[in-house]
Amino acid sequence: ENRIGPKMEQILSNALGELFTPMTAAYALAAIGIAMHFGFTGLLNFGQAAFMAIGAYGFAVSVLNFGLSFWQAIAVAMILSIVFALILGIPTLRLRSDYLAIVTIAAAEILRYIVSTTSLKDLTGGSGGLSGFSQEFYSINPFAEGNYLFWPFDVTEKELWVRVFGWSLVALATILVLLMMRSPWGRVVKSIREDEDAVRSLGKNVYSYKMQALVMGGVIGMF
Repeated sequence: ENRIGPKMEQILSNALGELFTPMTAAYALAAIGIAMHFGFTGLLNFGQAAFMAIGAYGFAVSVLNFGLSFWQAIAVAMILSIVFALILGIPTLRLRSDYLAIVTIAAAEILRYIVSTTSLKDLTGGSGGLSGFSQEFYSINPFAEGNYLFWPFDVTEKELWVRVFGWSLVALATILVLLMMRSPWGRVVKSIREDEDAVRSLGKNVYSYKMQALVMGGVIGMF
């Protein structure tokens, strides 16, 4: 019994520690974007990983290869994700949802191949990826240097900053989506999910609303 107690505490501590990692925040943002696509609008997006990759590589390449600042790199990644959503949506959103599903999963696989190919290793880092692009992000860290202990966390100032920043984005994205879904715009996209023919008969531009939802969910995934 004495041995089981510390082990259970360690298991619980590890589980809670993983629950609030930056990687978990990244997947939470991706899930919020998918909720915008499939959950609220009924768009079958199987390529959310492509928006995540565009955010990561768009930011890192902008900093490392073009010398852009932190905020400029975020703007570039956002623009790239919007363009990507338009490329996917323009030929498919007037058709059945099956076509968007096929195009998004194919686009994600194509993008994965492009960024991992050895011929672009100088730009994308190949299968090894990129590093050394986060200096400016850590330079705006408001936390003083040192270790911070909040059970079950024992983190440095950098680890605390990236967690606070990441989960703040998750909170903002959640609030934004909730507010949008309670607005007249949100009521239209939820109606499109249920019966887009009925929405179209009321004079609403279904294609436009679908495109807006695809762009919004993609941008959230990009972050």
